[in-house]
Amino acid sequence: MKRYVIIFILLFCSVSGAQKKRDNNIFFELFGNAGAYSLNYDRVVYSDFSVRLGGMVLPTDTKPIVSIPLILNYRFYVGGNYIETGLGTTFFSSPLNFGKLGEKTAQGEIMTGVVSYCIQSEGGINTRISFTPFYYNEKVILFGGFSFGYSF
Repeated sequence: MKRYVIIFILLFCSVSGAQKKRDNNIFFELFGNAGAYSLNYDRVVYSDFSVRLGGMVLPTDTKPIVSIPLILNYRFYVGGNYIETGLGTTFFSSPLNFGKLGEKTAQGEIMTGVVSYCIQSEGGINTRISFTPFYYNEKVILFGGFSFGYSF
């Protein structure tokens, strides 16, 4: 009898802890891979690999700062939540020179990465906290972010 109770408990716990994996995610991120904020779309493309594309437009006195992160991620599922790791690039255009002498504007790419923990509810609402370092101008810039969104 003990054996049946243990088997029942193990099966019940496995089923109740499992949540539907959702392949699409739309989220708003404060700070993070785009800088100040970004609106992002993330799609699982193969197994637990996903591609993320985001965007930010930040007005200034002259021209806006535009930032577009493009990142390849891998998800490690922990129950219904997941840890996400990824590498990519952030394309940017800015009227600010970001420390390069003699330049009035800056545009190009910044290498970026992400390590985040995402909490996903059964209804699809998710929040995440992220470590999002940048590599630019031969320097590593430590950064982070917080996001919330909807998975479907």
